[in-house]
Amino acid sequence: MFKYHLLALLLGTILDVAFGRIYSIWNPFDTIKEYVKFLDRALLGDEIILLEPSKQKQLGLWLLFLVIAPVLVIAIFFTMLFYEISIFTGVIFEAFATYLCLEGHYLFYGGRGVMSEYYGSGFDAMKRMSEKFTDCDSKADTAEALTKETITYIANGATDLVLNPFLIAFFFGPVGAFLYRSLHIIENQVGIFSNGCSRGNRYMYFGYYPAKLIHIIGYIPNRINGALTVFAAKYTFGDFNGKNAQYIHLRHRYKAISAYAGALGIKLKGYIGDDDNIAAPKDLRNATNLLRNTCMIYQVVLVILLLIF
Repeated sequence: MFKYHLLALLLGTILDVAFGRIYSIWNPFDTIKEYVKFLDRALLGDEIILLEPSKQKQLGLWLLFLVIAPVLVIAIFFTMLFYEISIFTGVIFEAFATYLCLEGHYLFYGGRGVMSEYYGSGFDAMKRMSEKFTDCDSKADTAEALTKETITYIANGATDLVLNPFLIAFFFGPVGAFLYRSLHIIENQVGIFSNGCSRGNRYMYFGYYPAKLIHIIGYIPNRINGALTVFAAKYTFGDFNGKNAQYIHLRHRYKAISAYAGALGIKLKGYIGDDDNIAAPKDLRNATNLLRNTCMIYQVVLVILLLIF
């Protein structure tokens, strides 16, 4: 059974690399996102000044339950159903579920698209593309600052949208991956910082428990994936500074961002890494290459495990 699980994971990663997000196909995470927005308005409302911080935290806990509970039930039901029908349908379902949980293709080509806009049409076009890519209004007024913002988004996404979902899917199957991505959507929507964008004080207390829970769940996967990114920077082909990636990651240990900052020789988030180099849009190519190489390491590990089992 474990071999079929490994095969499904490998097929899911291949689907993400080959096709990425197909917007003409319904994606359950879009529905979950809209559901979270609905619950946000229904539970918190507009007059948050009238609610005590403890009450806002309690409502945030209700939001968690109202989203996670149905996702858990539905994911378990369909996983059991398809494997009950046959091993083949179970593998196909798990592969497709894994594919839905990964955003590697989007991050890779989105980052490349931001870089291409700069060299093709200039800074203003690059900024418009970056804001569309990150879903965040940027205050950057130079190509260097905008490049750092975009690389930070890619490095964050490498952890939260690719490597962590994959690692959790490896240990807990599609049910675990769906729960993690759903929790990430909640935190992304009601956290005080979403995609690095300040959302003001509305979610300071309401998003307390979602932020705490995803921090706890991601504690070990964050460290594994940070170490793996360092390994990719040191031992795979690309214009990376592997030794510096290891040094900066040991210094900060902030998910995969510290490894990206070290590998590219730039400072991210204002305090992670050192500005050994001046960040330029071409660094987006190196950042996306580091993401691709890290994902390929996971695929190689899956192939090796399949050959062993």
